[in-house]
Amino acid sequence: MKLVVFGAFLFLGVLTSCQSIPKDFKAPESYYIKNTEHTWWAKTLAAEIKKHPDQSGFVPLASGPDAFIARLASVRKAERTLDIQYYIWHDDLVGRMLMHDVLQAADRGVRVRLLLDDLNIGQYQDTLLILDSHPLIEVRMFNPFANRKLRFLDAFRFSQVNRRMHNKVMIADNQAAILGGRNIGNEYFTASEEENFGDFDVWCFGPVAEESSQSFDLYWNNKLAVPIPILNKRELKSTELAELRQNLEGAKAEVQKSKYGQDLENSRLMKQVHERDVKAFWGRAKVFYDSPEKVENGKSKLMLNQITALPIRSTKEVFIVSPYFIPGKKGVDYFAKKSKDGIKVTVVTNSLASNDVSLVFAGYKKYRKGLLKGGVDLYEIKPRVNVKARKSKVAGSSGARLGLHGKVYVFDRHVMFVGSMNLDPRSVELNSEMGVLLENKDFANHFVNLMTTELPDIAYKVTLDDGDLRWTTREEEGSVTLKKEPEASFWKSFQAGVLSLFVPESLL
Repeated sequence: MKLVVFGAFLFLGVLTSCQSIPKDFKAPESYYIKNTEHTWWAKTLAAEIKKHPDQSGFVPLASGPDAFIARLASVRKAERTLDIQYYIWHDDLVGRMLMHDVLQAADRGVRVRLLLDDLNIGQYQDTLLILDSHPLIEVRMFNPFANRKLRFLDAFRFSQVNRRMHNKVMIADNQAAILGGRNIGNEYFTASEEENFGDFDVWCFGPVAEESSQSFDLYWNNKLAVPIPILNKRELKSTELAELRQNLEGAKAEVQKSKYGQDLENSRLMKQVHERDVKAFWGRAKVFYDSPEKVENGKSKLMLNQITALPIRSTKEVFIVSPYFIPGKKGVDYFAKKSKDGIKVTVVTNSLASNDVSLVFAGYKKYRKGLLKGGVDLYEIKPRVNVKARKSKVAGSSGARLGLHGKVYVFDRHVMFVGSMNLDPRSVELNSEMGVLLENKDFANHFVNLMTTELPDIAYKVTLDDGDLRWTTREEEGSVTLKKEPEASFWKSFQAGVLSLFVPESLL
């Protein structure tokens, strides 16, 4: 038996050795276009930017439809360039509708650079290859798998493929940038009938847009960003781009005739875009990001350390939203000290039932009692909410299963960080992350007030009762307190309990 197992691993090793990432290709360097001052975006924003020298503007994108409208508007109004970087881009209705508009932008002369992490692409790489055949569109995959079909064989390169590009940004004409927690897919924009994520982005104007462009260039020109034709060498037929364009037009038409599509077109934000009257908060801001070397060899100066080194000192309140939250003992001690110093600490994360990664919940749950004993106000998002809360910006209105996905950290309702980074070992140590740190009391208050208003309906407040956990929430019939892990299936409970025994916390 041992010989059979050894032989199997030897065979896999031989297969893996025959597959490697091409190293002899030359991907031409390219950089963001600076002279975009005559574009629609530049002209639209010029007056407000002049009123707020050295500041950036921010539009909060709490609801899924608003977040999708911002992306559609960014693409549709772009005239020179679109730089797009995402961890996930699903081949679903929302993903294909947005891809349709990106292709249309290229048709009217906009240069498009699309950079995607390679982990979640899989069967969609043929579509990306076809898209790349457009003369103004270039697609690159970051940290690609050597084995394009049997990806599990790359387990022999685990130390590298385990590190992923988790950055999320869309930049139009070096003038407008969208940063935050959302990937591209139905569930991130409350367009799914089965499961949606509560998420948060900011639509940014001014200096932050150019800082985002600089970050994009750093990744785009890194050796781990491999052009899709190098990885997928399939010869394309001359008709495939036209066929893709027709297919994407069908996806757009399907969205437009749906209620979701009608809500998009009739939205207040879309009207503000057409009238060049988008309302923004303004304040000082800076984009932070890990360097690509974090994915390449783990030797980058960590983004979290860059932020914590800043002179940000909370004296009243810390408000944390992190769907995947594993504080570790040091984190528990840190929050307990904050609470002891009279600082109110609130943490909002996923419950076991709303968490889409049970293994991550396993890393978190062992710290709950320590957090509560340390004085932390702890909330866990419910998988389903009552009718009243379905009208909320956080939960959406579809009635689908809910999960938390936004990553926002607010200090004294004055400074806040919005980005792709969770407070867990994977985000801190393994994956590359990015986000924006901004200063604006009204913006910060807007976010915290939105969350605190909706939390009683969309979350469980977790407390301790004589050493035992309790979950309290508001249902239509009134306040309800539960004594067991709410709404969690046996299988999820099993995963969270058993798998945590085998997977090191450093990988979560």
